[in-house]
This record gives sequence, C-alpha cells and structure tokens, in this order.
Amino acid sequence: MSNDSLPLVMEVMTREVFAVAPDTSLETAARLLTERRVSGAPVIDAQHRVVGVISLSDLADPDRVASDEPGYPIYYRVTDGWTDERGDHAYARPGRVADLMTAAVISVGADATIVEASDRMLQLGVHRLLVIHGDRLSGVVSTVDLLRAFVRMHRG
Repeated sequence: MSNDSLPLVMEVMTREVFAVAPDTSLETAARLLTERRVSGAPVIDAQHRVVGVISLSDLADPDRVASDEPGYPIYYRVTDGWTDERGDHAYARPGRVADLMTAAVISVGADATIVEASDRMLQLGVHRLLVIHGDRLSGVVSTVDLLRAFVRMHRG
C-alpha cells in the first residue's frame, strides 16, 4: 500500500479536545482528566498557544512538588481550532498546572499519514500527539485513534 492511499492524521484525529491553562488548579486538571477518561491534556496560554501537556503521571508523581500559588477552576474546549473557555476564577486552590506540566510539546502535522504518526509515537514512547496548525491546537491523535483507523483499513 502506498503512502498516497493511507489515511491522514486530519481524517482520524480527535477534533474536540479539552485543554487547561497554566494557572488551572491541579484539582481541576485531575478532575477533568478523570471525568473525560483521558490520560493527558494540552496546556494552552491566554493567546491559545500550546505551551505544554499535563498528564495523570505528572499529577501522581511524588517527586514533583506543586507551589502554593493559586490555581483556578478553568479549562477550555477546543474544537477544530476554536477555543471556548469553561469554568470560572471564583474558587482558587493551591497548586497550578504550570507547577507540574511538561513543557515539551510533541506534535504532528495534520497532513502526516497514520503510519508516520504511529512511527513518531513509537520512537518517542508516547500515546498521543498534539495536532497543531500554526501555533494553534487543531486536535489530538492518540493510539486509540490510530488503532481505529488501522482496523477500518483492514476491514476495507
């Protein structure tokens, strides 16, 4: 099968993504990941640029120490590059996403093939890649998204 006939990341990625801000509380981040049944979320700044990722592993790592800086119950729903802020700034809690997030952003282009995305995940030992267009989040492609695409291809 040639690369020309392989599905592209843009065809299989998750387009509705929940993201957090650097000043989102750790409590809000943990609750969001748990409720959405995902292992991580992008971190976006006030200009909606991706600045990192927070994962359940980051939140559970006993060697990472959170500050006493206040975090707020805010998060975002990003759909096809459009960002909608959720939550409010009413109840601050100690500890912010910025304290524990991973600043390295691992991404893939929307026009990459699913094999290219899979290969990148395998090489880097990650389970998700952010799909970024310009400096904006367009979506996320996960191992589940790729597995679903490979099964569809196999079934024809």
